[in-house]
Amino acid sequence: MYSVQSLIQDPILLRLIFALIIVLITVFARRLLSHVVIKRLSQIKFQKLSLDFSRFDCLQKPINYLLLITGIYFALKVSPFVYYQNTSEQILELNHLKLSLSIIYVKFLNRIYTSLFVGVSTWIIYNLEHLYEQFFMELNEKHALIDNTVIIRYLARTIRFISVAIGTIITLIILIPDLSTVITGVGIGGAAVAFVSKDSLASVFSGMSLLLDKPFVIGDWITVNDTDGIVEDISFRSTRIRTFSQSVVVIPNHTVSNANITNWSRMEKRRVSFELGVTYGTPPTQMQQCIKALKEMISIQTDIEPSTVLVHFTDFGEYSLNIKIVYYTLKTDFASYLAIQEHINFEILNICNQYQIQIAFPTQTIEMHS
Repeated sequence: MYSVQSLIQDPILLRLIFALIIVLITVFARRLLSHVVIKRLSQIKFQKLSLDFSRFDCLQKPINYLLLITGIYFALKVSPFVYYQNTSEQILELNHLKLSLSIIYVKFLNRIYTSLFVGVSTWIIYNLEHLYEQFFMELNEKHALIDNTVIIRYLARTIRFISVAIGTIITLIILIPDLSTVITGVGIGGAAVAFVSKDSLASVFSGMSLLLDKPFVIGDWITVNDTDGIVEDISFRSTRIRTFSQSVVVIPNHTVSNANITNWSRMEKRRVSFELGVTYGTPPTQMQQCIKALKEMISIQTDIEPSTVLVHFTDFGEYSLNIKIVYYTLKTDFASYLAIQEHINFEILNICNQYQIQIAFPTQTIEMHS
């Protein structure tokens, strides 16, 4: 049994107890400490911009890990397991058995901790994408710099990409002091990787081009090649489109930029064109009256552009006299477009009944001679 006097005289055991205390404090206090850190961060104001920092909860996990890593680091520094250059090895004597506890070089420990610190810090910066977006939104509202939220989202993702790239480079420099020699040694492999990733780089630059040219934005209804749907997202590499069958199609940006893009959301008006076939027995006078009534009826509709209305007797079909009807709706969304068509079609039926005009259907007349 160790007494206080023997404990003081045994520095190895004393250091082990101190290290254990630090680990226990870190394990049990890290959640409280991370909560305090997040609460302090939530009170930050930047240039009087009313940023909503309540979403700092995404930092809870990385800050917990950062505090845990830091606590373990200082516990190891206190413990006898770390070998310092100017000190003697820590020897544990058990009867006639001697064990060296100094198994970790302090330089190696510092290098590992620094790399882990950089890695978790990069994780924290990476998780703040929504705050970057909010910051750019607030800045844009105050100064009216740009008019495209997609560019703001792209800028936020660019910051994430740059932070990961810088964090990775710093970590490699810390872990591999002779990094330049290693890079020179894998120069051929790097050329091969560059060749393989050229399509990805093309997609990144194409994505930037799409954001600058703005052929579409998130929420637009577009057609790209054979894909028809709503744009959900534009990232560094690809554009995500939600089709009307609710499937998601991911198209590389370089494919989108080289394709013919139809943006249906940019329509100012939408065309309706069809033929109304009436029976061959219809008198010409009734035809003229019906055509006049149809044109007047369509022209007075509030959701139709009057100058675009065309109603004309165009040709003699195989089994009907064809009346061509063309008009443009001022509402372009699909639901309103169908509702306007339905209303006008019912009015066409009423006018045809009013003038006793029968709508034709495919028929065939057979004459038989004795």
